[in-house]
Amino acid sequence: MPFDNENTYIKMVERNEEDLFHKKFDESVLSVTKLFDKEYPNLVNGEVFEEEKLVHLSPLDAKTQIGKFQMSTKETSERAVKIARENYRSWYSKGYLARAQIFLKAADLLSQEKFEFSALLSYENGKNRYEAFGDVDEAIDFLRYYALNLIENQGFERFTGTAYYGEDSKSVMKPYGVFLVIAPFNFFSITVGMVSGPLITGNSVILKPSSDIPLSSFKFVELMHKAGVPRANLIYLSGSGGRVGRTLYTDDGVDGIVFTGSRNIGTKIYKESQEKRPKVAITEMGGKDTIIVTQKCDIDKAVEGVARSAFGYNGQKCSACSLALIDRKIYDTFKKKLVEFSSKFTIDDPRKKGTFAGPVINREAYDKFQKIMDTVPKEKILLGGKRISRDGFYVENTILDNVGDPNIERVELFLPILALKPVDSLSEAVEFVNSMEYGLTGGIFSEDKKEIDYYFNNADVGVIYANRRRGGSTGAMVGSQPFVGWKMSGTSGKGTGSFYYLQQFLREQAQTIVR
Repeated sequence: MPFDNENTYIKMVERNEEDLFHKKFDESVLSVTKLFDKEYPNLVNGEVFEEEKLVHLSPLDAKTQIGKFQMSTKETSERAVKIARENYRSWYSKGYLARAQIFLKAADLLSQEKFEFSALLSYENGKNRYEAFGDVDEAIDFLRYYALNLIENQGFERFTGTAYYGEDSKSVMKPYGVFLVIAPFNFFSITVGMVSGPLITGNSVILKPSSDIPLSSFKFVELMHKAGVPRANLIYLSGSGGRVGRTLYTDDGVDGIVFTGSRNIGTKIYKESQEKRPKVAITEMGGKDTIIVTQKCDIDKAVEGVARSAFGYNGQKCSACSLALIDRKIYDTFKKKLVEFSSKFTIDDPRKKGTFAGPVINREAYDKFQKIMDTVPKEKILLGGKRISRDGFYVENTILDNVGDPNIERVELFLPILALKPVDSLSEAVEFVNSMEYGLTGGIFSEDKKEIDYYFNNADVGVIYANRRRGGSTGAMVGSQPFVGWKMSGTSGKGTGSFYYLQQFLREQAQTIVR
C-alpha cells in the first residue's frame, strides 16, 4: 500500500464535510471529560501504583483536573528495565512483517479515535482544534510510514555476496535491546514517533511521557497494547524527568535514549548516559528558527508566513519562528503589515471554533514570558507584551522591534515572542543564521530564484522552506519533509519521518555460512 498522509481536516473540507468536522470535534470535547479526575497507573507488564502522585491540571483554566498519575520510584524503574530487557528478543523474533502489521493496525485504531485524542490535546496542552488534529494526524502518519518503510526494506536484511568460494554472507540489522523515550509536551505526534522508531525495529521501549500530556500518552500506550504490542515491550512510567529520567538513562540495562526537549537537558543526558558504556543517544534539542525576508519578496505572503510560524500554538514549537531578518529597504513597511496581520489572531479557549491560539503550557512558561518582557524597553514592543488576566495561562502575541539583545535574538524562547531585525543583504542574513548555535528549521521569502538557491546552498539548517505561506519555518509533513536538526539542534543528522530514521535503532551483524 502506498503511504498517504492522514490530513483529516483538509480531506473533510474537500468532501464538503467541514460542518461535520466541527460537530464531531465539539461532541468529543464533551465526551473526553469522562476520562478526567481519575487515577492512572504506570504500565509495567501490568498496573503499578506508587505512593507519591502527580496531579495534572489543564492549562485552559489551571483548575480542571485531568487526572492523577504516578511518581515512579527507583525500584519500579529498575524493574521496568529488567522486564524490557528480558523480553525484547521475543518481540524481535516475531519478524518485521508481524511488527509492521501491528503498527498498521495501531494506525487504524488511532484513526478511528482521532477526534477523541484531538479533543483531549485541547485540554492537555492547549491546542486549538486545527493544531490538535494536525498533531494526531501526524502521529497516525508516523505509525504508517515507519511500518511501510520497514516492509520496503525487508527488515533491513540483505545478502552481501560471496567473498570466498563456498561462503554465503548477509548483513542483518538487529535491535540493541532497550530504549528509553523522554518525550516533550508540545507534540503528541513526537511522542508517538519517538516510541515508534525503536519499537517497530524490535527493541523494547520505556516511555517517560511529558508531565504536561500524561493522559494522551497513557491512552496511546493502551492503544498500542490493544493493537498487539506485548505489555512487556512497551512500558509507561510517569514522573519527573530529573528523578525518573536520570534513573533510567544511567541504568546499564538501557541501550539507547531518544530525547526531545531543551538544549541544556539534552546535552546533560547525552553526557551522563555514556558514563558506564557507549549508548545510542538521539537528542533533538530545539532551535532558534529564523526567517529571512528579502526586498524581492511578495510582502503579503511573507507577512502571513512569518506570523503563522511565529504565533501558531503560541510559538511552542521547536520549529517556530522567533526571529525574522528583514531587508532594511522594506523593514518599516513589513513590520507595519505584520503587526496589522498578527493583531487579528484570536487568543482564547482552544475548544472554541474561532480560536487561533490558547494558553501557554503551564505556570513556568507563563512566568517566563513576564520575566522576558521585563527586560524589554516599552518602545521596542510593537505588539502585545502582556499576560492576559483570566483563569489559565494566556499571554499576548508579541512582536519586538530590533531589540539587539542576544538573550532574545539567539536563545530559544518557546513563547509567542517574535523579534524583528533589519539587515542590509541576503549574505548578511545567512551569515547571522549560520552564526547561531542551533540549526533546526528556517525559511526565506523571495521571488528571486537566485536568492532562494543562495539560501538553500549556504544555510546551515536541517529543514528549510521558501515562500511557505502556511508557515515560513513550520509544518513538516511525514514522508515529505524529514525533520532534522543540525549543530546543537540534534545529534544524529537523521530526520524523523525519513527513510533513514529507523536504522538508528539497529546495529549491524554480518553472518556467514560455509556450504
